[in-house]
Amino acid sequence: MHTLDIATRVSAQYHRYLQSTFRFRDPALRDSFERALAASPLAKGPLLEGTPVFKPGSSLRALCREVLNEQPDDAFFAALQGDRSLYWHQQESIRRVAQGRNVVVATGTGSGKTESFLFPILLKLWQQQRANALAPGVRALVLYPMNALANDQRDRLAAPPQEGEPAGGILHELKRQGSPFRFTFGQYIGQTPEDKPERDQTIFEGELATRAQMRATPPHVLLTNYSM
Repeated sequence: MHTLDIATRVSAQYHRYLQSTFRFRDPALRDSFERALAASPLAKGPLLEGTPVFKPGSSLRALCREVLNEQPDDAFFAALQGDRSLYWHQQESIRRVAQGRNVVVATGTGSGKTESFLFPILLKLWQQQRANALAPGVRALVLYPMNALANDQRDRLAAPPQEGEPAGGILHELKRQGSPFRFTFGQYIGQTPEDKPERDQTIFEGELATRAQMRATPPHVLLTNYSM
């Protein structure tokens, strides 16, 4: 773990949060705000603090043998790092969702809460694709209190790897690894354009980027916030 790299990434994510929260319609005002934001230091540090070790569990591959009738392809596990050990709370979340139970996960920062809900979603989508039943339509609604968190999840789902990182988002890695598994997603927030992507907007693998696209062919995973 390189603490300086992590501190830089946190600062960049906070920068994106401010940009998405205070997005002015007037181009001159927006440019002025972004110049001022770029010239202002947003963080001091890093400050390091030790955290407890979370209880380990089994791997995603081992869990799939337990909860699915069939195993996904090796490229699927390569894209999701399916042979590394999960934490116990991630393992139990996957198991209990597979049993049709509701789950609440309360655990510390950096303990993988995202995998606790995302892996069950992906396994369900894989099962539906395997059964030729993965038609357009929202299977999972992922709600966040802030757009910045939705932006982070968008990157997690499909973004190419950042410089110096070995892997990118899930859809990017599924394609790179050669897995036949695919799904679609969309981010529906205040800044989502109606029918044409913005000129400088980057569109990821499997992403529906406009409101019109999402109404016409609803994505399998919809990222949004509580106010939308």
